[in-house]
Amino acid sequence: MNDNSKESRIACAQVVNTLSSNSPQERELAKAKATVDELIRIGANIADSYDDWWNCGCALAELGPEARDLFHLVSSQSSKYCEAVCEKKWQECLAKRDGRITVATFYKMAQQAGVDLSAISRQFPAIPANPQPCQGNNGKQDRGNGATRYSADNKNNNSQNTPSATPASFIPPANAGMREVRESGASSLNSDSDAQPFYSETFSDKIAEERLPVILRMVTATQQSAEDKDKVLLSAITLFSGNQPATFGIYGEKRVYPPLYLIINAPSGARKGIITDCTQLLMPVEYELKQQNERAQEAYQSEMAVYNALGRKEQAAQTKPVEPKYRSLFVAANSSATSLYQDLADNGDRGTIFETEADTMTQALKQDYGNYSEGLRKAFHGERISYSRRKEHERVCVEHPQLAIMMTCTPQQICRLIPADEVENGMGNRFLYYCSRGERGWRNPFTTCDAPLESRLFEVGKCFKQLYDHLLSRASRPLQVVLSEEQQRQFNDYFSPLLEEQTGLHGEPLNAFIFRMGLSAFRMMMIFTVLRCYERSPMTDSETQALVCSDQDFQTVMTIINCLVNHTVYVYTHLLPQVTYESQAVAALSSQERTLYQALEDEFTTQTAFETAVKLQIEKRTAERYLGNFVKASVVRRIRNGLYAKIKSIEAKQQ
Repeated sequence: MNDNSKESRIACAQVVNTLSSNSPQERELAKAKATVDELIRIGANIADSYDDWWNCGCALAELGPEARDLFHLVSSQSSKYCEAVCEKKWQECLAKRDGRITVATFYKMAQQAGVDLSAISRQFPAIPANPQPCQGNNGKQDRGNGATRYSADNKNNNSQNTPSATPASFIPPANAGMREVRESGASSLNSDSDAQPFYSETFSDKIAEERLPVILRMVTATQQSAEDKDKVLLSAITLFSGNQPATFGIYGEKRVYPPLYLIINAPSGARKGIITDCTQLLMPVEYELKQQNERAQEAYQSEMAVYNALGRKEQAAQTKPVEPKYRSLFVAANSSATSLYQDLADNGDRGTIFETEADTMTQALKQDYGNYSEGLRKAFHGERISYSRRKEHERVCVEHPQLAIMMTCTPQQICRLIPADEVENGMGNRFLYYCSRGERGWRNPFTTCDAPLESRLFEVGKCFKQLYDHLLSRASRPLQVVLSEEQQRQFNDYFSPLLEEQTGLHGEPLNAFIFRMGLSAFRMMMIFTVLRCYERSPMTDSETQALVCSDQDFQTVMTIINCLVNHTVYVYTHLLPQVTYESQAVAALSSQERTLYQALEDEFTTQTAFETAVKLQIEKRTAERYLGNFVKASVVRRIRNGLYAKIKSIEAKQQ
């Protein structure tokens, strides 16, 4: 390294060392500096070509002017380095950066050059953006100072509160994404060793309620704290999502529908009762369906009484009355697979599963008759579900399932609901996750209010029923929700670097979470756009075929999603079982085979396998057969006579 680069490195170290580790921007700069140090240590040159040099400069420019010396350090690894030319290029990067290239690009380049990002990340646990205060046993609040990555409402910009204001383009800052949660420290994780870790971040404090659709504004107005507003808003959006007939969009060249899958993870005592009360939002519609069911059943009973009074010959000459279908907005999680699909079919392919205890669905999925996991996975994408009953010669087909799922659970229940095989088959990444910390302090139960919460939400439900009835009247002329070209650009500019970032930090398994989170974000925009129709008179006219998402709704949804991204990665990294290469093959083994397999070391001899089997009370002959099955199942490989290794161990060494 030449003298200029050495001086630059010393200057950079002086700058970084003067920074406080409390600021996420400064922590990110320190992390980038450690990455550059590692690049220099291993002699890696990541900016030799012009394109790489430019991308590296724009990526580091996202950290601000303070990253100047880092750019010089990286550039100095090339034989083409010239300090004056490099400085000119740095100023150009600062001036022309537009947010399309983020610091994640720099980390990706460093990782490809051989830098262990995981080791570096552990040195710099990030503080989540705008976390809620977390209070430990000492009674002191531990507040994070993270910067908002995407906020629909900048409090310093008064024009944001004006509906006609032109929204600013969304530019993900350097510390955007789920990286923060993976590395989160005391601000988001409870430091008490005996307590369940938690993650806490809210979005209601980042959006202006007056910019929400009126129906959602009435929902959030029932709560005071940001976390409670988050919970009722997410619950309302999910419940409405499963009950927006005649609505669709085009995403990934496929027709998609609004329904969402949501899990709110909360410990006991976290005010999950307000989520239960949100079912009142659908009750005005549900009560009308109930009355229709009763009238249809009464008519059926009358027809059957007349039919039964006929003689055998008269009955043969007439058609026996058909019992009417029972219609409801809700579908029971505690049901058989065929019953669930039948309920969807009876209600025009739509339905909502609402459960306050995830164990209800967990137990149903464990039963052979109730294992409707495949149906849930298909329903998420609106794929055709069908089944037949041989005994009754009955065939039911749900052509375009529109199923919404809203569940609350504790951290332990998530692991039971979504075990390793459900993570691997894609069930886990179809859900949005929100982690509710709840309150530790006493809340005054005698707070003055005009009416109970359920009554206030029921009144909001009456407003939604007007919209619901209008959408039903448009069954033959469904509404298509679209994004403007600028919104599409911003949407892609957000998710593209996020996907790249997470691939580098967490590997391929997290890709599916991000892909489907993008779909859920678009669905949420559909929901907001249709809810806006309630504010118009008429809600829609006969000529209306397409609705364009407003800029303020687009921004609001992106603010919500940006928060849920962090909650989701927390659940993925802390609560969901991690899937390994071997998991599927191992899961196919018998219970006793898995017991022996898991008891063996990564490398073992035939003799040690027999000795381990004896301890497990497995006969030698049986152990020999199991060992052969391991090889056939490709979970164990024979190295040489008498020596075996688990395949995951071999591949780890090769990497």
